[in-house]
Amino acid sequence: MFFGLAVHLKIYPIIYALPLLVVLDRSTLDARSIAPPVQPKVSSSNNTNSRPKGWANAYRVCFFVVSTSMFLLLSTAMYCMYGQEFVHETYLYHVARKDHRHNYSMWFLPIYLTFRSPASVAMGLLSFLPQAIVVAALGYAYGQDLYFAAFAQTFAFVAYNKVCTAQYFMWYMCFLPVIWPHNSQRLVTKGLVLLGVWFGSQALYLQQAYRLEFLGENTFALLWIAGLVIFAANNWILQQIIAKQKIVPLFGPSSCTTSQPPVKKTQ
Repeated sequence: MFFGLAVHLKIYPIIYALPLLVVLDRSTLDARSIAPPVQPKVSSSNNTNSRPKGWANAYRVCFFVVSTSMFLLLSTAMYCMYGQEFVHETYLYHVARKDHRHNYSMWFLPIYLTFRSPASVAMGLLSFLPQAIVVAALGYAYGQDLYFAAFAQTFAFVAYNKVCTAQYFMWYMCFLPVIWPHNSQRLVTKGLVLLGVWFGSQALYLQQAYRLEFLGENTFALLWIAGLVIFAANNWILQQIIAKQKIVPLFGPSSCTTSQPPVKKTQ
């Protein structure tokens, strides 16, 4: 219910639907209520018995029905109050939006050059394709670790978005205190390197933006190159974090098994 409310208030949380569905695995959730002692087993990629036998289960169906119902109920109420204006400003606007200024995105120059032609609409729609593929892949791959999946998805969503401003950075920064303790990289060494690359790429962009906006110089090409540098830097940073991240399932085996008392050695 709260997920449907969140998507209604701010549409971008819809990207978290996939990891939420992944984490609602019947075998994991049912094990929490039984919690027998479990002996560790060696898993193999060729062991088909360890794979989920079906995607649909009661937890996922319930989540989908309740969330969708809440979203449709609120959307219907807003449509009755504001009509087609609500549909356009809330949903259609994001599809057709063309923002070519104050924008870190690498898509800003192609959209700017085709701003008044029908090709700009196709350009805007084309930008959704790599974004959707990467965000969905991250959500599915790391869905069992819900917090990290949300961080990785949000980071990629902002990096690949056709509109990217500084306020969007707060969307994934809020996850860092939760996911960083499970990262093996040292904060004062590699963490500062990542932060330096992140700030440095933006400084390069802002230098060219200053020359364009305040000095009136034609730096559109350099500004676009700086946007590509930001895009590459963000992808590298995300790859570095993923490579050193310990995946901690939200409902992992440690929460499903009973602890055994320590065995005393006999003399």
